[in-house]
Amino acid sequence: MQVILLDEIRFDNFAINHPQYNFFQTSNYGKLMTKHGHNCYYMGLVDDIGNIKAATLLVVKNEKNNKRKMAYAPRGFLIDWNDEELVVQFTNLLKDFLAKRNFTYIKIDPCIVYKEHDTNGNEKFDGESNSSFVKKMQSLGYIHMGYNNGLEAIKPRWNAITKLNNNIITLYNSISKEARNNIKIALAAGNRVYKGNINDIELFFNTIGKEKPPLDYYLDFYQFFGQNNGFELYFSKLEPVTYVNASKNLYEKEEQRNNELNNQIQDWNIPNKDRIINEKLNSDSLLASYKKNMLEAINLFQQYPNGIITAGLAVIKYGKKITFFAEGEKNDFKDKCPLYLLKWQLIQEFATKGYEIVEYEGITSDLKLNKEKIDLANKLVEYVGEFDLVINKKSYYTGSKLDPILNWLNTPI
Repeated sequence: MQVILLDEIRFDNFAINHPQYNFFQTSNYGKLMTKHGHNCYYMGLVDDIGNIKAATLLVVKNEKNNKRKMAYAPRGFLIDWNDEELVVQFTNLLKDFLAKRNFTYIKIDPCIVYKEHDTNGNEKFDGESNSSFVKKMQSLGYIHMGYNNGLEAIKPRWNAITKLNNNIITLYNSISKEARNNIKIALAAGNRVYKGNINDIELFFNTIGKEKPPLDYYLDFYQFFGQNNGFELYFSKLEPVTYVNASKNLYEKEEQRNNELNNQIQDWNIPNKDRIINEKLNSDSLLASYKKNMLEAINLFQQYPNGIITAGLAVIKYGKKITFFAEGEKNDFKDKCPLYLLKWQLIQEFATKGYEIVEYEGITSDLKLNKEKIDLANKLVEYVGEFDLVINKKSYYTGSKLDPILNWLNTPI
């Protein structure tokens, strides 16, 4: 066995067929990081006849004055982590390879599930678990960087996932009741989903309302992942005519029901009217709400006769996985729940096309801060976290540990 440098085509062919595949371990991501001030290397562990047994993309910041040279394997090595002999061989040979090139350490953050949780955050004792993985890695010389619960690490340790099912009714019932209610609200408000293109990057950037990362970052993702529709943009657009008609229909139906309840209250032949009175009070409230919505819809039609974009979502497709990569919605329309509808319609579409999971690109352990993602997910996981494999102990331990780990980057990764 030996560690060698792989060309992009050979690496990609191995990566896409590996069980641990993810879009970070691709030459597309390597090209993106190269454009943003990094050197990228595709390393492979090959046997005596050239078969690849393990591989990884290594991202290295191109900075000559950096005294602590780090190689980062985004989302870990593409390797069978259950094959301890293979992991030992790759670890030692990669370590030797990088030691000759003056590296201080390697950082990895594999997508190995430490614990699985339900959507309330409780650990699922019958769910996926790899509690012994950390100890195994420590025995091989890796330093575990802890179980962070926020966004302190290079990649989030927690993730929300929707496992897809081509039975749409079953899939719909797997998301939360609140998500289903918000999807109905979005539909009633006239939100409709459509696909954008590269000409809509600036529209997307302005819609999500986030200054960082900059506009060029999304243009670069489109450039490097856009081949074969690997990077796509979608929008939710509020169509005032639809909103007006839907609001008018709801108002008219409730008005008819309200009149019927009022007649029942005045009917002396009906003895116990408490239930009817309560229904009438509830109907009065709904009627007022529907009237307000109808007036709002008419006002929106006058302001935006051609409709208005209310939310945007960037999607990365790789293998059978979908990543909802970046998102945002207009603050003035959050009560219309456009992102719920936008995501749900895409979940349906990707499920019918044979995709297996949707990932939400990281959450924190404080589930209240990630409510929308949690509502649409049917699986929550926390990964094992980051590990450092020290190559040069002197450089590693004398280097500054006060600087945040993200300082080595000039763009988010």
